[in-house]
Amino acid sequence: MKLKVVAVVLAAMMMCVGCADTGGSEKNAPTSAKQSAVSTVSMPDPVPVPEGGWTDETLKDVIYINGKNLDLPCTVDDLGDGFEIEPDKESDEKLKEKGSATYLLDYCGYCVGIVGMKEPDKIYLIDFNIFDKSIEDFMKDYPPIPFSINGFTLGTPYSEVQEIMGEEFSDKGDRGYISFQPEDYWITVSDDDGRVSKIKILLRNKDK
Repeated sequence: MKLKVVAVVLAAMMMCVGCADTGGSEKNAPTSAKQSAVSTVSMPDPVPVPEGGWTDETLKDVIYINGKNLDLPCTVDDLGDGFEIEPDKESDEKLKEKGSATYLLDYCGYCVGIVGMKEPDKIYLIDFNIFDKSIEDFMKDYPPIPFSINGFTLGTPYSEVQEIMGEEFSDKGDRGYISFQPEDYWITVSDDDGRVSKIKILLRNKDK
């Protein structure tokens, strides 16, 4: 009898490890998701600003998701474990009729942003966003997202973005908002209470 009890407890513990699909709602997401979601994913350390400044190619080398480089356009599978796109019939129709649409992006059952699709399973835009939450509540309630640009991510002190990315990523007079556009990529970073609350990466040339 004792052996059966131990077996049941061990099985329950195993079920709590890792990410779980909870239908795309943070209200139903398991509390274990935050604790174990990215325990095996490490964020790369920042590298110095390239000589001559950032280009599309050097930026792609420092954009990571789930421990690997992220290059747009990409597929949902390229995002890696834990990421799912919420089904949306209205967006499906728009994608079919107009050739592009946006969908909500979930991570471990929590809605963490938006993706833009040019065609089925071809992502040209990723917008990580805390939406109507405060950055403090987001950091407390949501699992850490395994995404970074040269080491910064949601929740990173806003001042560090400018320190590690250089002058090209400065506010340029628009306090709390950075917009950087090399040739094909368009990256925007927003601030909430001194920390990064939104990171948007857009591939402007969708035909690539």
